[in-house]
Amino acid sequence: MALPKILALDLATRIGWACGAPDGEPLYGTKVLPSTGEDIGRFADAYNTWLLDMITLEGPALVVFEAPVLPGKTTPATARKLMGLAWHTEFVCHLREVRCAEHHLQSVKKFFAGSGRAEKDDMIAAARRQGWDPKDDNAADALGLWACAVHEKAPRHAARFQLGALGTARAA
Repeated sequence: MALPKILALDLATRIGWACGAPDGEPLYGTKVLPSTGEDIGRFADAYNTWLLDMITLEGPALVVFEAPVLPGKTTPATARKLMGLAWHTEFVCHLREVRCAEHHLQSVKKFFAGSGRAEKDDMIAAARRQGWDPKDDNAADALGLWACAVHEKAPRHAARFQLGALGTARAA
């Protein structure tokens, strides 16, 4: 019997995602949301459609997302979009009766790349050490989040990860 899937989301205008069962390899990629400026409605509609499709197609038992980070010079429209992505993810999961959890990026970075201050290239390198080939840092962050969720929610399947600063080769 297959284990339930985990869907990990790095929420931003370029959404990194990774989805798979803890005992398998995840699918992953990046979904680019439309550039809508101040038009929050069109932006939200695009995310809603994509998220509902992902939940329908992949059937995750858990959706875990990165907590919104608002840099110092974030515009009000960007802040509304980032916070809205998190809010809407929880709302959709509630409607679809899917467990949902939030995770802080720094703890994912520390677990996956060995430092809470890991840069984009460090996250990509950590994903590649696992045998994955993310096309950008958004997908790499989602893979790190997925691996962290597997470690926390299905630890018997996490031994295959050699993560952090010492994880220089994929686990056998």
